[in-house]
Amino acid sequence: MFRNVAELVQLAESQNIKIAEVMIRQEIEVTGRSREEIFAQMDKNLQVMEQAVAKGLAGVVSRSGLTGGDSVLLQQYIRQGNFLSGETILDAVSKAVATNEVNAAMGVICATPTAGSAGVVPGTLFAVKEKLKPTREEMIEFLFTAGAFGFVVANNASISGAAGGCQAEVGSAAGMAAAALVELAGGTPSQAAEAMAIALKNMLGLVCD
Repeated sequence: MFRNVAELVQLAESQNIKIAEVMIRQEIEVTGRSREEIFAQMDKNLQVMEQAVAKGLAGVVSRSGLTGGDSVLLQQYIRQGNFLSGETILDAVSKAVATNEVNAAMGVICATPTAGSAGVVPGTLFAVKEKLKPTREEMIEFLFTAGAFGFVVANNASISGAAGGCQAEVGSAAGMAAAALVELAGGTPSQAAEAMAIALKNMLGLVCD
């Protein structure tokens, strides 16, 4: 059982395994379920994320009419090719927004770690999918890695926007996504931890409007 990032990294490095594997083994120990059951559940979460992004990019509007359609506009902007930032970043933003728009329209999303920040992790994963070409198993491992770092934040600080502002909610999600992305790209457990720290540092002071 790990309780902080240092313990998480130490477990991974001492056993020469990924952060994702540490999280999987902890889930097996805590829940008593088999590896296959745990993987199947995370695959369901991944499917929910995929469906939410697809629905958002197809165009969705909230019941109030106040939100919706921005992810579609972002994709149109990308296709125009006149952007200043990288295409991968814009694609991640559009897919994160797509998820948030589905949430606002009372659709089904997967909280990562909360409903309000649910777009960050899938937006990041699906934006790099074509570039890194992960297998289905690697995509599921991405979520376990993100979950491991989210577990640390939730048990040592806060993932509540109401209690800690957006730095606690979106900041946590950004750290989770950054760490998982580094591991997916072949980084070490220590590098994944550094990525999370950098992301969190850049979110400090971010308050809700």
